[in-house]
Amino acid sequence: MAIESPLFQSAMELLGHSISHFNTGEELDRKLVILHLANALELLLKDLILDTGESIYKNPKETLTIHGCIQTLKDKSVSLPYLNKIELLIDERNALQHRFGSPNELTTIFYMNISIAFFKEVLKEHYDLDFDEVLSQFVSEKDLISFRMREPTDESELENLKKLAKVHPLGTLLSAMTYLEKVIYQFASKVGFEREVRIRPYWAFMSHRFLERFGIVLPEELGQELDEIRRLRNMAAHGRRDPTKQEVIKAIQTIEKFEKFLSNLNVEVIKRRVEELLPKKRTKREERLTSQMQPTTNSGG
Repeated sequence: MAIESPLFQSAMELLGHSISHFNTGEELDRKLVILHLANALELLLKDLILDTGESIYKNPKETLTIHGCIQTLKDKSVSLPYLNKIELLIDERNALQHRFGSPNELTTIFYMNISIAFFKEVLKEHYDLDFDEVLSQFVSEKDLISFRMREPTDESELENLKKLAKVHPLGTLLSAMTYLEKVIYQFASKVGFEREVRIRPYWAFMSHRFLERFGIVLPEELGQELDEIRRLRNMAAHGRRDPTKQEVIKAIQTIEKFEKFLSNLNVEVIKRRVEELLPKKRTKREERLTSQMQPTTNSGG
């Protein structure tokens, strides 16, 4: 597969334009994000079809629809990730073309994340290309920096999110919550919460009740602030209201405080406490499997 392909180039250009529109967060731009993403995906799929030796035309005047592209690639055993969600994006695009209005911010974030994940996997598997390297050729450095600020990796990135909150509060909040989830899982792994992590949502690790079982005393004020973050996230995730930039900045500050609190704990002491308590607990599935292994007895004579 060739990066020089006009279809590939056009697909990446459209993806780049979608990122530029995404960064603004304006209502009209959200609509353009969906339209550009869908068109970018369609062109990439057509480029994959050409590489199989098949034509992208269903007749002399019409090319395949995106659903036709997907079916053709399936017939050729070309693997494609996230197809169920990609099909939702196409339906969203088709609906937007025939109605006024724009998708809400949460919907736009969802489709942008799926499209980026799709491009990353397809470029790696079918083109042997590094997505980030290719993308930098089709997006301005300024837009790329703004877009990547949504993906915090360390404390300096949290500082960047505070700046981004002023123009993109909802997206910033979701990125901050992703960072918080990572912080919690890393701590859980250190102290032996692995099984608990698998069976509980990550915000369970922010509660007084859960932490105190293992000798971790959460300051009352910090606990209240963490509760507020959870409520803010839930309202935003369910579309009940969008967070303000002040609320998002405060949420990021709370995450910083919580991360510092966890880093100052005595990991070895907590780990011993976890070892004392958790082996005594079994999941319902484990209990069911154990009962199934017990020998049966006949009650009759």
